[in-house]
Amino acid sequence: MSRIYAIILCLGAFVISTDQWTKYLALENLQFEGHSIAFLEGWFSWTLVHNHGAAFGMLRNLPDSVRVGFFLIMPLTVLGILWWSLVRHYKPKQLMAPLAMGLVFGGAIGNLIDRLRFGYVIDFIDWFYPSRDGSCLPLFYYQAGTGCHWPVFNIADSAISIAVVLLAIDSFRNPIDAPKKS
Repeated sequence: MSRIYAIILCLGAFVISTDQWTKYLALENLQFEGHSIAFLEGWFSWTLVHNHGAAFGMLRNLPDSVRVGFFLIMPLTVLGILWWSLVRHYKPKQLMAPLAMGLVFGGAIGNLIDRLRFGYVIDFIDWFYPSRDGSCLPLFYYQAGTGCHWPVFNIADSAISIAVVLLAIDSFRNPIDAPKKS
């Protein structure tokens, strides 16, 4: 069991440090919110966004009195639930659960640090693709002149998304055992 904790803590620390370092670079190189620097022409740019909401900016219009408490308590609650469900009920055949927990731990703490420091999360990775007619894939939005954009995100968001995929893969590989009929 100590090996599982070591994996979670090491991977979490890596995600937190990488997330905070890249956010530092974004803040140093992007002078104001909305400032953008292309780094893979037509596909990726660094665009500084102050995300006051949750994933994809959801819930950003909640009153501050509700939003601040919610976004400080929610990551801790999610980590507690994941800790209880993944670590306490861990089975050795669940290969991806410790990796997923480490990614979620690092991602949640990385974004929580931003909320405590700034009151919002620093997002900066802007992924998009060209569109001549303004039609975009689901979840992408059209921005004239540049194409179809995914909501701007950061390393912590990526880690959490990768964790969800790993858990989905793990659940297909190791389905929950059905109760035996007597």
